[in-house]
Amino acid sequence: MRAKPAHYAQTFAYRAAALLLTTCALTASACGVGDNNASAPKTTTVDPGRAPANVRWENYQGVQLPIGDHDGPSKLGTTAAGYSHTPQGAALAAINHSTRLSLAPDGVWPQVAAISLIPGPAKDSWVLARAQISVTAPANPVVAPRITAYKITNYTPDRADLTVYATYSDASITATAETVLWVSEDWRLLLPDPAAKTQTVQSVPAIPADTVKLEPPK
Repeated sequence: MRAKPAHYAQTFAYRAAALLLTTCALTASACGVGDNNASAPKTTTVDPGRAPANVRWENYQGVQLPIGDHDGPSKLGTTAAGYSHTPQGAALAAINHSTRLSLAPDGVWPQVAAISLIPGPAKDSWVLARAQISVTAPANPVVAPRITAYKITNYTPDRADLTVYATYSDASITATAETVLWVSEDWRLLLPDPAAKTQTVQSVPAIPADTVKLEPPK
């Protein structure tokens, strides 16, 4: 059966278990620079539409993931953590967390879930579903997604909602809604409440022009 780890987001484990869980934050801080003349405060601005700087790509279980020199993840190993408290860091966290959760092999996924997911009913449901399946091999390169773009749709200093776009070898495109929260000095993935039966992955005809483009390796 041709399954797209393609819905590389948090839905992978649910689909495999036949339990589809249809599953920026940014700091806008004003810094006062004081001197003897009581200078006017300066404001640090953020731009959700700016692409992460100095992105390189790392293969994880058959899928290329974007890694930002400044925006993270800065801690790479069995898990990935350490994202900048910016819209760019939020986007990279959502992409990395969801993909790694989808493809983490047996024996590793509990550590990935612990560092990536916000505790709650959604995490509990994901853990129960994931425990019932086995992932031992990388994604099939023929159907593996290419993460192509994202768009931040809403943000506060503690939360980022975004849509992540991926393309496939058959020219299809998916749009995945994701949310990350700033908790314990890092971005972590918030899965939707399973009781809400939220559809987070959908097919789209094209990637909108106002997205932040990412250029995966050829």
